[in-house]
Amino acid sequence: MAVAVIALLWALNREMYDTAWVEHTDRVTLLAQTAKAEFLMAQNALRDFLISSDPNDRAPMHEHWNRSEELVKQLTSYVSDNPIQEQRLIDLNGLQNQWLEAASGADASSPDAEKRDLAGRAAAIGAHVLDQFDAATAEEERLRVIRDANRDFQYRIAMWGIPVAALIVAIGLTWTAWREIRAASHTFEGALREAETANEAKTNFLAVVSHELRNPLNSILLWCNALLSSGSLEGKSAQGVNAISRAAKAQAQLIEDLLDVSRIESGQMRLDVQQTNLAEIVRAAIDSMTPAADAKSIAIQVMIDPRADTIMGDSQRLQQAVWNLLSNAIKFTPRGGKVQVRLERINSHLEITVADNGAGIDPHVLENVFERFWQGAGRATTDRGLGLGLSIVRNIVNLHGGTVTAHSDGPGKGSSFAIRLPLPVIAAGVAGPQRRHPTVTPGAQTTRVPRLDGISALVVDDDAETRNAMKSLLSALGASVNTVETVEHAITVLIEATPDVLISDLGMPGRDGYSLIKEIRAQEKSADSSAHLPAIALTAYGRVEDRVEIFSSGFDSHVVKPVDPAELAAVVKRLVEAHRAGADKIAPS
Repeated sequence: MAVAVIALLWALNREMYDTAWVEHTDRVTLLAQTAKAEFLMAQNALRDFLISSDPNDRAPMHEHWNRSEELVKQLTSYVSDNPIQEQRLIDLNGLQNQWLEAASGADASSPDAEKRDLAGRAAAIGAHVLDQFDAATAEEERLRVIRDANRDFQYRIAMWGIPVAALIVAIGLTWTAWREIRAASHTFEGALREAETANEAKTNFLAVVSHELRNPLNSILLWCNALLSSGSLEGKSAQGVNAISRAAKAQAQLIEDLLDVSRIESGQMRLDVQQTNLAEIVRAAIDSMTPAADAKSIAIQVMIDPRADTIMGDSQRLQQAVWNLLSNAIKFTPRGGKVQVRLERINSHLEITVADNGAGIDPHVLENVFERFWQGAGRATTDRGLGLGLSIVRNIVNLHGGTVTAHSDGPGKGSSFAIRLPLPVIAAGVAGPQRRHPTVTPGAQTTRVPRLDGISALVVDDDAETRNAMKSLLSALGASVNTVETVEHAITVLIEATPDVLISDLGMPGRDGYSLIKEIRAQEKSADSSAHLPAIALTAYGRVEDRVEIFSSGFDSHVVKPVDPAELAAVVKRLVEAHRAGADKIAPS
């Protein structure tokens, strides 16, 4: 752009200079030709005077000579920048004066011979004058030719130089831009690698933190359940243990929320999509929250549309979403309030609505309620948690192809949340056999804990409190339990007697749970028998890669800490019964 502007200004300046120069040359040439013509007329007037001898004929001679002299003076000022032309005009002025002196000597009474001599001398001087006029005109023409040639040369330079200069500038700018783009690309790649490294570090950090937090929570919950199952607690002791259990479960839920956020951010949240009955999911969520509602004397009104069909979805994740909405509604509804839960079929989708008459939300911030860590500044309570529940709900619903919305008339006027899930376009074939992801363990549908009478278990864990709590819990359910703290002790016990089930922690110092199960499976393979010890892994890591490693190492199932007694008992009973049924089939009759 700068080069183009400079070229344009140069071209305009050059054009103005050329125009002024052409005007100057034309004026000099015109003046020289006019002065020459006046001088010729003066010569003609002198000849007429010499022929006629009439005194009146002298006046035209002087008149034309005076005009020629004035024009020569003007020419002298115009060619002052050209010394050659200036000197030529000075000489021309002198010759004109000589001609005038010769012409002034003529008299009407002079003899003819004298007149002829005077006419000859004037003609000779006049010839020199005319030659000088012609020389001055020729000089201007020569200068015109030279300047025209220079102008053509400059135009050719401009015609080729400006595009070449512009091309060089364009190449320079392109190269500079390429360098900047390349530098920006390298910077972006470096930032991307740093972000990926930071994200991986964050994921690993959350996994480690969850492990460290889950271990003490696991001991707390196991002992709480063991104490509550023993029936030896009464009065305030039972209330206190129940309060401890609820607090521990709340902490465990916070850990799960943080891990869910990490899975969502890294794209690792997986859905176990099966034929799902939303009515059962809604009832299960309500059953789990009924004690909390009863504690605040909150009435839960349930309305389920009998036309609500099944959908394809992850029942556990959908129940988590409904549970989060219902938990929020009870949390922000005052004592004696009301919560309504509706499941309706509306056109081509199913809609779950959770409405309350509690604290409400400022309509101006409704669009922010599903943002991560939003804590509801407009709500009249200090119990706001981490602000992750609604964000997780939105992501779960979005993964199912649905939407979730919020509505409130303002603070103190209650609020309602609606989950809309699409019905399958083709319903045929959805009632076929269910396909289960290998990492999915069927969850207990009720809070009833199965009995484990007649089942012997070996518990391996390096933490003494966890071993004691596990033994107390399983013993209360009727199982015979033996506990050890290391892999070496476990191998020794297994050589002496084989239990019905092995329950082993994974993260132990020295040889870990993976080493134990690999050695057990190797011994079973070398024995060339059909013996197979059912094995359950206890882990605080719930990532996909952790579950893959657990199953590929040889474990039959896994339970994530903190351990839910009903889940652990159900897994133990299922594995042992399946193993015994398989052994009966191959036993000789």
